Amino acid sequence: MGFKKSLFKRLGLLVVVFTIALISLLYYQFEYFFTDQDNIMAAHEMYYYSEMVSNWNNPPDTNLVRLELKNLQMWCGIYERMSTKTGITFPGKQYWSNLPSKIIVDEFYTWSISKDYEELYDIKIPLKVFFGTLYDHPATVVDNGNYLFYMVIDYIPPADINNLIFSIILSILFIVGLYFFISRYLRPVQLMKNRIEALEEGDISSEVEIIGEDELADLSISMNQMIKDINSLLENKHQLLLEVSHELRSPLTRMQLLIAMIPKHKNSEKLKGELDSLEWMITNLLLSDRLSLPYSKLDLKKYKTSAIINKVKGMFPFNSEVINISNHIPDEEIIVDETKFSLALRNLLENAIKYSLEGEKVDFIILKNDNIEFQVKDSGSGISKADIQKLTEPFYQANKTISTKGFGLGLTICKKIIEAHNGYMTIKSKKNKGSLFILHLPVKH
Repeated sequence: MGFKKSLFKRLGLLVVVFTIALISLLYYQFEYFFTDQDNIMAAHEMYYYSEMVSNWNNPPDTNLVRLELKNLQMWCGIYERMSTKTGITFPGKQYWSNLPSKIIVDEFYTWSISKDYEELYDIKIPLKVFFGTLYDHPATVVDNGNYLFYMVIDYIPPADINNLIFSIILSILFIVGLYFFISRYLRPVQLMKNRIEALEEGDISSEVEIIGEDELADLSISMNQMIKDINSLLENKHQLLLEVSHELRSPLTRMQLLIAMIPKHKNSEKLKGELDSLEWMITNLLLSDRLSLPYSKLDLKKYKTSAIINKVKGMFPFNSEVINISNHIPDEEIIVDETKFSLALRNLLENAIKYSLEGEKVDFIILKNDNIEFQVKDSGSGISKADIQKLTEPFYQANKTISTKGFGLGLTICKKIIEAHNGYMTIKSKKNKGSLFILHLPVKH
């Protein structure tokens, strides 16, 4: 399902965007707060280290140094202070050290200097203090003017990437949890969507499950009632058409009986033809109504195309000589509702006979390409592109200059019947060269 058509996908995206925005805002706020707080604490810590080293005397009292380091669980290396003419300070001869052999003081990386904190927070720090790292260990260097004190904590902090991964995992879990919560809360929407799809497929009896007592539950109840009302209206309309057709057919039957009993007259056949046309219009009207109902069913069976041809021939006892039939696949089996499919072909052939030039034959061809094609070609004046688009709409008649009988339902019925068989209908036409109507029936459906 496309993104624009999926409520859950759009809500999911909204949740993701909202979560990212919220996390970013909180991160910025807390990062600013804690960074400022950490900086003040770092200044205090530098002051503490400065005071501690000042108490170690100059030169340092190693016994006092050992005692302090044992209490703080730290390592320390004391080196004579050396400097270049440009003012760069570096460690000289070792005075005292309990640093592990793997830690070399030349690898110290500075990332914070006490002078900066003094200017930032107006805090006086007696000695120069530097924060940095030695072989991934947090380290502090204190410069008392004669010696450099390298103090290292026996601890390697976790990499920032670990915190980032942990934050991402928490964010994903939050997003997924929120998404499932929303999906569960909006489940009635999905149930209503499923119910509408089932209604389109012909299910008019089942109901939407009612969940909870909120607005969505009220909407589900209203949908169930609406479907019941629609079903009632459809049944009433169908019943009305059945009763009307019955009332119309009764006098038609009596009229046909009376025509058969009266003496033969030159207009007898014309009168009989008019009655047949009227009965066929009633049949088309009823069939169009049945095919419009979503619960219309097809009586599908296997037939050979030759059997369908014979069925169609029987529908045109007086016009069979004007139909030129070419069946290229007489032994091909198709799965169709014989009655409805034959009626679709009859409608196409009747239209072709009606609109063909006098004396011209109608071509009826059956062949097999990607689909099985039932082609009906007339020799009429053709149909405009604008009319072709509307030709399958109910009650639409393209050529109003020709006096024709009917309601304009024939092609509508053809389209509905072929689509009920999972096929489709195409129409091709050229001016003064006739029109071609093709029913495309899938080989397997």
